[in-house]
Amino acid sequence: MLGACALISLAQSAESSVETAAAKVLSGRYQVYGGSLAEMLPPTPNDRHVSFRFKGQSARDLFNGIGPDVRRGHACSGAPEDRERRRGHLLCVYSRETGYTCLLGLDLRTGTSEAGGVC
Repeated sequence: MLGACALISLAQSAESSVETAAAKVLSGRYQVYGGSLAEMLPPTPNDRHVSFRFKGQSARDLFNGIGPDVRRGHACSGAPEDRERRRGHLLCVYSRETGYTCLLGLDLRTGTSEAGGVC
């Protein structure tokens, strides 16, 4: 009896479909550099960073996923209609003129995240 219950349970679990998150298209650019974001020197073997800039739907999805908006006094933009959100080193901005944009950086030597843009 116990074996029959186990087989039925196993059959039912095999029938149920497992939903996974679908991969989506990513639109953006990246820049490999050395030094700091402000100077962006040519990268060297001991000083390599990358800054990613995502735009469009991918940036919108990230923007919506990290809310809420940064308080106006702490935002990079002074434009009243712009919206900004931050989590860790991820910075996302919505502007009527340019739409959604997100920035994220990585230190390529350590793999740690860092800012991908400057205010």
